[in-house]
Amino acid sequence: MVRSLAVRLFVAFALAFLTLYAYWGINLYRSMDAQIHQRAETLMEERRTYIRALVESAVNAAEHHRRTIEARLRRVIRERVKRALDVAENIWRNRAPDATEADVRAAIREALRPLRFDGGRGYFYVFDMETGEGILHAAMPELEGTDLRDVRDPDGRPIVPRMIDMLREKREGYYTYFWSHPNKPGERHLKVAYSALFEPLGWGIACGDYVDDMTADIKAETLAQLEAIHFGNDGYIFAGTWDGRSLLGPAQGQTVWAVEDPNGVKVVQHLAAAARAGGGFVSYVVPITDEDLEPQHKLSYVLPVPEWEWYVGAGVSIDDINASIAEIGAVMRRDALNDLILGTALMALMAAASYLIALQSARRVGAEVRRLETFLEDDGRHPEVLNPDDARFGESRRLAIAVRAMAARRDAAEAALERQTESLEKSNADLERFAYVASHDLREPLRIISSYVGLLRRRYRGRLDADADTFIDYAADGAQRMHDMIGDLLEYARVKTSDTPFATVPLDRVLDQARSNLTRRIREIDAMVEIPDGLPSVRGKESLLVSLFQNLLENALKYRHPDRRPQVRVSSRIEAEACVMSVTDNGLGIDPAFHDRIFRIFQRLHPGGTYPGTGVGLSICQSIAETHDGRIWVDSEPDIGSAFHVSLPLATQGSAGNGEAVTR
Repeated sequence: MVRSLAVRLFVAFALAFLTLYAYWGINLYRSMDAQIHQRAETLMEERRTYIRALVESAVNAAEHHRRTIEARLRRVIRERVKRALDVAENIWRNRAPDATEADVRAAIREALRPLRFDGGRGYFYVFDMETGEGILHAAMPELEGTDLRDVRDPDGRPIVPRMIDMLREKREGYYTYFWSHPNKPGERHLKVAYSALFEPLGWGIACGDYVDDMTADIKAETLAQLEAIHFGNDGYIFAGTWDGRSLLGPAQGQTVWAVEDPNGVKVVQHLAAAARAGGGFVSYVVPITDEDLEPQHKLSYVLPVPEWEWYVGAGVSIDDINASIAEIGAVMRRDALNDLILGTALMALMAAASYLIALQSARRVGAEVRRLETFLEDDGRHPEVLNPDDARFGESRRLAIAVRAMAARRDAAEAALERQTESLEKSNADLERFAYVASHDLREPLRIISSYVGLLRRRYRGRLDADADTFIDYAADGAQRMHDMIGDLLEYARVKTSDTPFATVPLDRVLDQARSNLTRRIREIDAMVEIPDGLPSVRGKESLLVSLFQNLLENALKYRHPDRRPQVRVSSRIEAEACVMSVTDNGLGIDPAFHDRIFRIFQRLHPGGTYPGTGVGLSICQSIAETHDGRIWVDSEPDIGSAFHVSLPLATQGSAGNGEAVTR
């Protein structure tokens, strides 16, 4: 009985002790678990607050640089002009006693000419205040000696006259206009210029810079400053454009729009979407290419720089935070285990329970992730697959809403882009048809006008007064000129609308046909035309090429020199898989200032009564050359002659080389 009672008491005490121990242990575990969660939330919030403050500081710095672009540009060009004035003033003060004003002007001009800034895009230009004459223009020397008051920006506004008015009133100041760029195509580059008056010679000295170039310099400086920011063991600032090009961080300089993390999340697209929405946190797995390393979960905060279409961000490793939290928990658990030596079984039970709970939670989270994956695998084309109301967790619900919204915005953008593309294609086709039809249909009413003016001339010439006869003659001449202009415009439009397929065209045949078409004209003026044998073949449309070289030969005959026999020589050479054909004459020649102007449509360098024509011929030549992926240019000097060069792609690698000129 004692033995039995002892056993029973032992069992009772053991049960009581175990019950009290369990109660105390449960309370201790609960207290420890609450402390761990509190420390985890505090640590996570500290890291989130830190990277958010860091990114806000970086974006504020970028915004400051962006807002000061024009002020900085103005300060830089003003300092450059002041230095130019110092150079001019020094040369003026230290001129030799026997130096003429022309010598001093030339010395100042040539001292400023080689001064270039910012990789060659910045330079000085100088003009005379009274005459508007271009004294110096380092980027376009052909403007020197011309009246710059006639030079206008692409919008037709005069540039130099406004600068002259400003200098007369204020002696210095800024002027903003559009101008060509020495290193970029096009003429509409916004430029800010600063000009100041150099009184001894009555000159305006100016210097300018392009807003886009200064913006690019500021962006580069901003990225360099952001790149220098580091925090923690390996923390850094990353940045990219909204279209997915990495500016700072991994894959710098590459387009990483479609890069996915191991979970299939398109990281850059999520970062750009968060930036466009005004900023926010994005979590993902850092892409790891090394199979020996484990992927790392990361939490990043991004903010936009809207005017530049940048996103700027910084991130922290969630795994590192979890490791810190785990280390804190390990210490607390180790202390608890020292007091709970007899609670191993209970701890194992709690561990098993925790495992089961975690497994159940993982299954729930996995189900929601699978719904998200199913939605993304179909490119978000079926919104019903990802219903936010079916999510059990708030984070999953917000993520589902954000992803559905992103897919909706993408669908809307794709639809708008498709509509815009269709509209643009239709508009281009309509414009081409309009140019052709308008030129074609204008001939009929013009023919009627010409007919009736002719009737007036035959019926009433000499019956009215002299003024009436003169007016009728003017009307008839004007109708004829309009007829010629419409015909040339129609031919110009046909170059673009021609549907003749490209083929291999021997240039021998083209030149023979062009010369044959002008045989009568050549005989009338006793011209000598030399065409080489063995010309190569090119890819193109034979009728257009005949028109091209016939126009060039006709121009050479038309603008002949009155004091010598016309001589026209055709030559060819091979350059970089292209045939360069040259038509050289000994005619009137062209002033270099007009070399670019002559290829513009309806541009003429002589009065209409002096030389016939509408000014469309060289425009047609240029259009035909460009249609054949070639180009045309001219070398010419007044009273010496002109040489028009046409570069056309060869038909085959084995085409003939340079041709020997012979008279035909």
